[in-house]
Amino acid sequence: MVTYRLLRQTSRSCRFAKVTVEVAPASETEVDVTATVDEDRRREAVLGARWALRDAAPAKVTVTDVVTTEIDTGTGDVYEATARAVWEALSAVPYVGFSDPLMVTAWLGDMVGQRLLDVTGARYRGEGPPHAWLHFEHAVAVGLHGRGDTLLLAKEYPYPAYDETRAGPASRPDVLAGFVGGRLVDGAIILGHEGEAVCAGLVLRFDRGDLVIGSLGDEWVLAVDTAPEALSPHWTTQPFVRGPGG
Repeated sequence: MVTYRLLRQTSRSCRFAKVTVEVAPASETEVDVTATVDEDRRREAVLGARWALRDAAPAKVTVTDVVTTEIDTGTGDVYEATARAVWEALSAVPYVGFSDPLMVTAWLGDMVGQRLLDVTGARYRGEGPPHAWLHFEHAVAVGLHGRGDTLLLAKEYPYPAYDETRAGPASRPDVLAGFVGGRLVDGAIILGHEGEAVCAGLVLRFDRGDLVIGSLGDEWVLAVDTAPEALSPHWTTQPFVRGPGG
């Protein structure tokens, strides 16, 4: 039995979730949530466990306890705590992020109305950025990481520069820098060739225009207003979370 307690507090935000799991060998992967939680938290626990098991041998994960708070637990917190608990039980790889469309949509809903205070980009040998962190007011920074055709979101703060990788505030002529100071008024997820399974990108609608960001074949896609036409066979933009009226 392993318990992971996610607790991070800053002057602007706080995250909390505590998840206990039991992991046992099995002939096929199975996740069972016996803890008493609502459907959203249950879904996050299941998805977090399955993400942790995706590159591991088949196992049965039983989520026996989930502790949250009404104020400090946000979208992705139970997911991350569950994934980390399972990884600790397996002594496996570290947390990466989430790409489930429903979870990403929920995060967008949480961020609508918030101002983008800053953007951090990480570059390798001056190329990229292959990773970016969006710093919205009243919220934990969210990292955007491309993995193949998947865009992963992780509530985290930027990692420091290392070797030939340079991390720092985005500055012009970077596309991302042009949206610093803008307020997010709406957003939509972009699905890739895997359909509804994972998020491939985002359309972030600010009061100064639309930012399109995503990952395709390990390549970073950044555009203003609309996605490049060449991507239309691969991407499908979903309805905005605020709907036609904004």
